[in-house]
Amino acid sequence: MNPARFALTWRCMGTDQSVNTESAKAPRVRRPEDRASEIARAALELFVTRGFAATKLDDVARAAAVSKGLPYLYFKSKEELFKAVIAEAISGPLARANDVVERFEGTSEELLRTLVAGFRAFEETPAGGVVKLILAEAGNFPDVADFYCTDFDVRGRDLFIRTLRRGVASGEFRPLADLEATAIVILQPLAMFSVWKRSLAPFDPSKVDGDRFYTAYLDFVLKGLRP
Repeated sequence: MNPARFALTWRCMGTDQSVNTESAKAPRVRRPEDRASEIARAALELFVTRGFAATKLDDVARAAAVSKGLPYLYFKSKEELFKAVIAEAISGPLARANDVVERFEGTSEELLRTLVAGFRAFEETPAGGVVKLILAEAGNFPDVADFYCTDFDVRGRDLFIRTLRRGVASGEFRPLADLEATAIVILQPLAMFSVWKRSLAPFDPSKVDGDRFYTAYLDFVLKGLRP
């Protein structure tokens, strides 16, 4: 699959934006799971822009255009809503990335480039701010941090482990002593760039943008992996 095409797919965040003309005329009946998802999406935007601590559930209800008490009906606590926000932001992109890794027919270098392009597409959406949010609140909410690491971070790392293993087996990449540690080395700079963009980048005189970063990143990583 073409990396640019996959990036566009990732950017959609798993939501079908198409509207059927006939169905649009009919009254919409929202299912309970739809409402929960709408509340989580509204919370995601507020948590990223305002911060977790500064956002009240009443603010979330207002942003989601639901009654004040509805968030409490779907989520036992603000911490449970935080977990739902993480799942809302990351589940779709991870599932599509896994599908790409399973079906990819090109070279392992092309697959790695495609994964990085997908991460960039996700990172450049408002949902990409969830990475900074998780890191900022991990110490305050260890249960949420554990939920993220167990349910999502490990799965994302596995995509890169499988790509590395594939490249080593085909001879495209040199033998690697520790696939998991190498995957962490490859993945963490992507996460930290997302955080840096949303924190210190506006004050950095170097003005390194996404194009410059990802070009330098891929050049550095691929030269380290090739035999």
